Amino acid sequence: MTEKSPVRLSIVIPVFNSPQHVRTAVASAAAQTCEDGDVEVIVVDDGSTDETPTVLDELAAEYRGVRVIRQENSGWAGAPRNTGLAAARGDYVFFHDVDDRLNGDCLGNAVAYADEKLSDVVLVRLEGRGGRHTHDDVFADTQEVGDIRRLVRSNFCFKLFRRSFLVANDLTFPAERIRLEDAQFCFRAYALAGKVSILSDRTYYFVCDHGDGHISQSRTEPRLHAEGIRESLRPLESGPWEDALRREAVADFFRRVTLNRFNDTFHTRRVEVRLAWIAESTRLVREFCLPERLFEFYSPLNRARVWSLASGIPALVEAVARRGNRSRAVLNVVDRVQVRGFAVVVEGTAAAVLATREITGLDIQVRKDGEELALFGAELTGERAGGGDVDRAANAVTGFRVTIPVKALLSQGTVKLYARATDDEGRTTGFIRIGLAESARVRRRHWGVSIESSPTKYGGMNLHVRTGAKALLGQVLGRRR
Repeated sequence: MTEKSPVRLSIVIPVFNSPQHVRTAVASAAAQTCEDGDVEVIVVDDGSTDETPTVLDELAAEYRGVRVIRQENSGWAGAPRNTGLAAARGDYVFFHDVDDRLNGDCLGNAVAYADEKLSDVVLVRLEGRGGRHTHDDVFADTQEVGDIRRLVRSNFCFKLFRRSFLVANDLTFPAERIRLEDAQFCFRAYALAGKVSILSDRTYYFVCDHGDGHISQSRTEPRLHAEGIRESLRPLESGPWEDALRREAVADFFRRVTLNRFNDTFHTRRVEVRLAWIAESTRLVREFCLPERLFEFYSPLNRARVWSLASGIPALVEAVARRGNRSRAVLNVVDRVQVRGFAVVVEGTAAAVLATREITGLDIQVRKDGEELALFGAELTGERAGGGDVDRAANAVTGFRVTIPVKALLSQGTVKLYARATDDEGRTTGFIRIGLAESARVRRRHWGVSIESSPTKYGGMNLHVRTGAKALLGQVLGRRR
């Protein structure tokens, strides 16, 4: 590098305790050239505690144009990337992870393309190695003005950015510990850029398996991941795109980072982890998916996931997750429990999801210790307890009412309710646990009979009927209070 030559390209590589990868990464970056200027490689050591600093000193001496910046450990990739960006002098910046590599001397071609097309951001063709998935459909062909539906499918930061554009818009990575930091950075850039292009004439960058040495490769709690999703979605709530295309792009991203989690392996996770993911995803569905009507772009399975998450009842979420596309399903939520005479009247909402198009019949099953005690036909009232966008995420929604005689519950203690439905073609679904809305909890004593409805840990409905002297005594004492 000469003092008189302009720096056309800065390649930023964050590193932490990765001596086994950093030599390949730096060699890959140092091999880049630009016809009309120089290339600099900025390696930011995020407080490595092994032999990485020694290796970096050797690399800086070996390769012209390599600078090493050392800082205290931040614990995440965002801070060292920001450090490298602040130190960059090139017209363009490319972010390179320590365990990936470029495909020969290629970025000079991307710089020339950005110059010619006046692009602020250029997505160069990526290729996954070692099981990494890079969405090949994004790079089906070159697009001078990238389709937002493709752009959102590529949320890696391994792209070419015009540095003056980043500086003018104060675009930096989140420095705190959060997931999807790449998506947050890229989606903000997409929304603000004058032009975002896709360059697919060759493979530019290999995204390799991040098994070790990758700063962001660690598990985070659901709350942090959900916050990353939320911050990624905010730049996409508006922008320079046609609204229908924008919503379709957002729906695709939301499906990949939120809904796909609830698959047939979800139940294998620890209970507390599952409950946390369901709670966070319920908030995301209510905050983004329902107002934006993202479910309009979804398959029946993902519409079912939306409906179950919108209910906020874990039992229903797991019911959908376990079934996947294998069977029809009707989800049921009890909205109201009353005691009339010597009967328990249960009212709720039945939502047809997956393949079922219309509900023509509904049976309510009473179970004790997994065994059926009684089966009752429910009346379909047609009234919709939820309404609005929640209902529209299902194929069909109807209210239901079932009357359960107290005598059918005597001496049984706590029982659980399940339901199965019949559609307009006479097909019957399997039994699925009924959920209980928080507002439907009830405790009632009526002439020696104590009746209580309460949710299980997963939001399923428990119905408890107690009779005899204890129940009557409890009623008398309750009245005296």
